[in-house]
Amino acid sequence: MVSPARRRFRAIARLPDDRINLAEATLCIAWEDQGDGNPLASLRIIDAMAEAARERVAGRRDSRAIVAALNNYLFEELGFRGNHWNYSDPANSFLDQVIARRVGLPILLSVLYLEIGWRLRLPVVGLALPGHFLVRYIDAREGDLYIDPFNRGRLWSYAECERQIVSFAGVVDPALVRQIMAPPSPRSILIRILRNLKSAYIQREQFERALAAVERILILAFDAGELRDRGLLRARLGQWSGALSDLERYAHLAPQASDLEAIRQRAQALADALAQYN
Repeated sequence: MVSPARRRFRAIARLPDDRINLAEATLCIAWEDQGDGNPLASLRIIDAMAEAARERVAGRRDSRAIVAALNNYLFEELGFRGNHWNYSDPANSFLDQVIARRVGLPILLSVLYLEIGWRLRLPVVGLALPGHFLVRYIDAREGDLYIDPFNRGRLWSYAECERQIVSFAGVVDPALVRQIMAPPSPRSILIRILRNLKSAYIQREQFERALAAVERILILAFDAGELRDRGLLRARLGQWSGALSDLERYAHLAPQASDLEAIRQRAQALADALAQYN
């Protein structure tokens, strides 16, 4: 039986990117995984935070002054910060828990920052660097600002962003840098949140929860690697028929994959097991 949280998430995922309510979709993830939740109440809290922030930034025109005022409100007055001490805790990816506990992952703190900024009509977008997530304040006149909500709003330079990319990619390819620095869509942000959760659940051997994360990724966008992972998780959970279907489809869709032989062997083992029970 599909939960109300999953039904609502699926409805949001069907919308075009420019109509996806990022905060609501993120709250639906938390709602499903916690088995309980009140997204509307959390959205009202974000609205109230935005109204309070509006008073702090009123009258400021310079982008640095606006960001400084918003940072002071979120990180000094309200005390939001990154959870450096228990980074992999799934609660760091639940927006309602981030709001209540004032701690979270970079991407969740950035989602909150973005949602408040958008309510104030500030020119903010996400910045999905490899290994870290920032908020970008677009200022064509004075230069963009790169804000790190995980580290209490510290400003990054463009060079630091580039070094972060190089640390993962190994080389500075101007085309790759432009691609990574482009604003991510709400859909891609949700996928990144769910992949973080999948990793946290697998680390804890909570495979049913990991499977639920993969299912929602596939609702948002098809990905052959996620199809493979769904098959492997289904196999681990004893869902052999579904696992075999997923792994066979992956083998068909990714004939050049480096793990293809291992996946074929796993699929054959599943087929043999199913034959014995039928």
